[in-house]
Amino acid sequence: MLLGTILLSTANISKLALQFLLIPVLARLLGPKVFGLMSVAMSFVLLANMLADGGMGAALVREENPDIELRSTVFWLAVLIGASLAAIICITAWPIAMIFSQPSLVPILCALSPILILSASLSVSNAQIIRTQRFDIFAAGDFGCAVISAAAGIIMALRGFGIWSLVAQQLLLWITKAAWVLSVTKFRPSLVLKLSRARPLLRFSANNLAANVADFTGKSAPTVIVGGVLGMVAGGHYSMGYQLTRIADMVVSSPINVATFSAVAVAANSRAAAAFVITALRVLMTALAPLFAGLMLTADLAAPLFLGPKWIATAPVLAALAPGSLLVCLYSFAGAALLGKGRSGDVFRLTLMTSAAIAVATFIGSHYGINSAAAGFSVGAALMTPVYIWYLSRTMQVSVSSLLAAAMPSLVAVLMMAVAVLLVRSQIERLDPLLQLVVAVTVGVVVFGATVFVIDGRQIREDIARLRRTEPERVRPSAPAPISQASEI
Repeated sequence: MLLGTILLSTANISKLALQFLLIPVLARLLGPKVFGLMSVAMSFVLLANMLADGGMGAALVREENPDIELRSTVFWLAVLIGASLAAIICITAWPIAMIFSQPSLVPILCALSPILILSASLSVSNAQIIRTQRFDIFAAGDFGCAVISAAAGIIMALRGFGIWSLVAQQLLLWITKAAWVLSVTKFRPSLVLKLSRARPLLRFSANNLAANVADFTGKSAPTVIVGGVLGMVAGGHYSMGYQLTRIADMVVSSPINVATFSAVAVAANSRAAAAFVITALRVLMTALAPLFAGLMLTADLAAPLFLGPKWIATAPVLAALAPGSLLVCLYSFAGAALLGKGRSGDVFRLTLMTSAAIAVATFIGSHYGINSAAAGFSVGAALMTPVYIWYLSRTMQVSVSSLLAAAMPSLVAVLMMAVAVLLVRSQIERLDPLLQLVVAVTVGVVVFGATVFVIDGRQIREDIARLRRTEPERVRPSAPAPISQASEI
């Protein structure tokens, strides 16, 4: 599992490099308004995508040796749900376009709707990959599909297709992803659809589905709110800022979350699960804290250089979003651990409260401008920190002090990094912006790395040794009790 997680993270790093090539080209060619329009359309499509498999894919991960009848039933149910949601998106496209006063949303939403069917068709295959911890399949597919779709998007943008270059990019991404996953897993459903077989999965899947919808709503609602209140140009700046903060989540957080869910779900005992979560939290903070702090400290330099002069207004948005985005990544990690324990009901309640807090704070802030809306996102996320700490501590049976101790070295190192970068920037402000950015990043990396090594170097070495030495002892190949017997509040 460790090797698979590393491969998945490596693939995501490769995708990050690809994003750094893709985003500036498309940003310069298309401009903020096109990105704002696309972000609104994708918000509705991806929200429907949360419902595409009925939440049964994740529930299937916890089933030990599901037979072909159960897997086929889940597959056909997912495809039917996906097709129904695609039809709903097409039917509601016109009212959505009327609300935003953007008639072009109608054909865009209709063109994007097949994504829901493609995504639904992967529910069983994805569950099989996660269950067997073959994360290398995700790694290879994600990178290959990203390259193909990115090339198509750039070619179409250069030829003047405008927003349709982004639409084609998304469609091709999902088509190639579906072809890859289905061909590798070699799952072939039989013509069986027995609802009685899927019924035991419904309790977990319903809560998990509701949690996913609440989580996605909390992440996407701010973009829709900003676009609706402040217009598509402001929505484009906000969407771009948020998209850049999500790169860190894609590279670091997502692979660790997948590994955490899988490891906790099949852990030999509660002690092994708790040890894995503490170790993973420490690794996650060591990786994410300097990335988001760096975004805050250098956004005014990075955004214009990276995106071009049209996107100068994105810089303060990016800086304001960074703290909240770090917290959202940590909340996703906590949710993965709770799901591994079968606490889908807790995850739903937490994500619903988080989504509400973020949406309300963003809506209030949007009445004072785009920067205030971005700050509202971070404030709303911060309000939920004590709640997540309490839930994670109780469920994993670890003390609050243990969780805080895992995060503290990174927080101290980030503070030292911030002081060093601000001092250095005050002395080099007359230099070329690119040189300033290089110097600031170099100083930040060196100071953070040195501080973490001094404070927590021994623990980091022990974590690596523990992952190499004890992983087979902590994680067993068989599943826990059936989900119907899982502990649930």
